[in-house]
Amino acid sequence: MSGWPPGSSPHTHPFETVPEIPGLSFRRLLVVTALRDEALAFSRGGGSLCRPMSLLQAERDLRDQDPARRVFIPVVYLGPGTRGVENLERLLAVAEMGPILFCGFAGGLSPEVIAGEILVARGVLRPGESPNPVPVPDLLSSRYREGIVVTVDRPVSTPHEKACLREKTGGDVVDMESAGWLSLAASRGIPAWAVRVVSDAWEETLPPEAMSFVDFWGETSTAGILRSILFRPAILISIARLLPGILRAQAGLRELGKRVSCEYGPGILPDRGLR
Repeated sequence: MSGWPPGSSPHTHPFETVPEIPGLSFRRLLVVTALRDEALAFSRGGGSLCRPMSLLQAERDLRDQDPARRVFIPVVYLGPGTRGVENLERLLAVAEMGPILFCGFAGGLSPEVIAGEILVARGVLRPGESPNPVPVPDLLSSRYREGIVVTVDRPVSTPHEKACLREKTGGDVVDMESAGWLSLAASRGIPAWAVRVVSDAWEETLPPEAMSFVDFWGETSTAGILRSILFRPAILISIARLLPGILRAQAGLRELGKRVSCEYGPGILPDRGLR
């Protein structure tokens, strides 16, 4: 269901500004990922209305920009883990932001979720905590599986580790950012959702060097990949086994980008209709 009240969605051209309606203020949708590859996949699905950008680009291009005059959906990648949460603080200091769609890859914990599947968070938690509920937009809940996202501080790599985390938390997928991002957005009073696409199913193993494949800005680290291959050539076998799931996850993010851009156009949402 659209964020607009039925029958009132404006049919503006992507390069037109938001129409002025007395008594109704507007926000612009912001999409946040951890990795550049995630931002690119989402944006390819969203087409010309989505613009992938790094934190540094966002600080330059979005600073003090009137959200009503932005003609695109920013898709900003912030880096993995705690670095990504810290960088969200920097991003929110740039300009008026929100609502925010947090999205990206995740590891599967539940045997029911498969690589490439889109999961909309109805709750997030850290190990040892109770789930914090997350609002689920009608647009996504009617189409995709809902579930629990578990956020951890380090990669959960092996089937045994995933099974143990599943048993302890009841989570469906695992990531390293959602809980921190959603907590920060809530502290600022910004509506936010979280959607994850499974890149590795519960029975698949991530190589221990996986975190060296990206830098702390979320960019692919060619040096890190080459160094890992040099010191452990057998890692190529692990990468080859994971590649089909990664490709399906990229396709899932493209589908999500297409769905969001078709529904929200250039990201115009009225404050009173955010759902």
